[in-house]
Amino acid sequence: MASKIKEADPNIYVEMIFLTPAVEALNKKQAMFKPILDSIRKAKKRGVKVIACEVAMKNVGLDKDDLEEGLVDEFAPVGGIYVLNRIKEGYETLTI
Repeated sequence: MASKIKEADPNIYVEMIFLTPAVEALNKKQAMFKPILDSIRKAKKRGVKVIACEVAMKNVGLDKDDLEEGLVDEFAPVGGIYVLNRIKEGYETLTI
């Protein structure tokens, strides 16, 4: 979805924020997530920023070593607060 948004408007700023349970999709060690990782890589090539919630990672037992190097641009200590701050700054959210 994020890749399609950037394709439609290359000038729009898009972030993908991975909270629980979606953060599990960032796990490079799980073959079932390969199609999702491919979509994330495609989105990143179009300029989408990827953020992972550290609390969510801890809750599902993921370490930074479990993630593909360079896949995540930023780690938010608490993803929910990150999202709320973005909304306060005037950003729109689209939950998928």
